[in-house]
Amino acid sequence: MIWVIGGTKDSRDFLEKFASADKNIIVSTATEYGGKLLEGLPVKVISEKLPLETMRVFIEKNSIDIIVDMSHPYAFEVSKNAMRAAEEFSIPYYRFEREEIHIIPDRFSEFENIDDLVKYCDGLEGNILVTLGSNNIEHFAEVKELKKFYFRILPKWDMVKKCEDNGILPKNIIAMQGPFSLNMNKAMIEQLNIKYLVTKKGGDTGGEKEKTDACNEKGIEVILLDKPKIQYPNCYNNIDELIKNIKL
Repeated sequence: MIWVIGGTKDSRDFLEKFASADKNIIVSTATEYGGKLLEGLPVKVISEKLPLETMRVFIEKNSIDIIVDMSHPYAFEVSKNAMRAAEEFSIPYYRFEREEIHIIPDRFSEFENIDDLVKYCDGLEGNILVTLGSNNIEHFAEVKELKKFYFRILPKWDMVKKCEDNGILPKNIIAMQGPFSLNMNKAMIEQLNIKYLVTKKGGDTGGEKEKTDACNEKGIEVILLDKPKIQYPNCYNNIDELIKNIKL
């Protein structure tokens, strides 16, 4: 059985090319939303978070003999645990990483630690648009002026509730589905009088270019959350190359 760690657009793109009726594939996603991205494909999908011990049980229960990690670039713990489990069970592990695009904004600051980033933002004057998704919401809960932060998240009730549980008012929640065009980003910046935009260095799929271009045109600073460098075995930036090298 092939286990694909999915839930991203990348995993959908991969499975559209790789999945077939004669392959036994099970896909895990951390959320139900991630599972919905895979509807209509000839694969079995489970939507639940899998910590390391649960991964071990999952591998044994499903007789996993190949792991293909298509998880989000910032899902560090998922990838680390999958690599460890693959090593323990002597299972081949393959990783897809979005190709890095080196876009340097006209004005930017860069951080590898979310708490350092939040501390920096807390000392700024002016409205801030945060486009980190819902996983980092709680880090902003204790800032001095939460009202100056606007959070762009997916339009899902649990993500909106997470914002509200951390003291974010409805007027500061932008629940919309991307990807966002250059003009859409510019419109939000203008409408909300944004002076800073917080984003991940997520590669082309994450819409980094459109955000950066909008900020450059409006003369606002981009605050980047970088990701730690992880050494992945069998890592590919091209889906076709990944498929060609998976040894069934």
